[in-house]
Amino acid sequence: MPRRTLYKAFAILMAILALAPTTAWLYVKLTLSRTTMPYHSVWSDTGACRIDAYIPNYASLGVPGRLIQLFSSEAFFRVYRQDDALLKSSEWLLWQREFAEDEAAKWIYGHAIYPTGDGYRGWTLPECG
Repeated sequence: MPRRTLYKAFAILMAILALAPTTAWLYVKLTLSRTTMPYHSVWSDTGACRIDAYIPNYASLGVPGRLIQLFSSEAFFRVYRQDDALLKSSEWLLWQREFAEDEAAKWIYGHAIYPTGDGYRGWTLPECG
């Protein structure tokens, strides 16, 4: 086999090996983003917004889901206006570890606060205040 063909085959193999995990990760995250139902909801004091906690079931997607779960947060949070317009979401914050079963998200003077492995994170949302 000519050397040039060998290099092409090697480059194609490397591209497939690089794209396969990325494609699997995106498939799992997007599928769970669409299918996960809210675990818990908390309305702001004014009733203008709510923060929903979601606990995705990674195991429902088989081996790829279980592998992605090793590198993902066990929960994510979304803030919606009263008309169900999405304002903020933590599901794509890759280096943040959120949880929802031990402690609930809360509202403090218009701030949506949710628990993480490093303490609390959240957003300031004047329209929810």
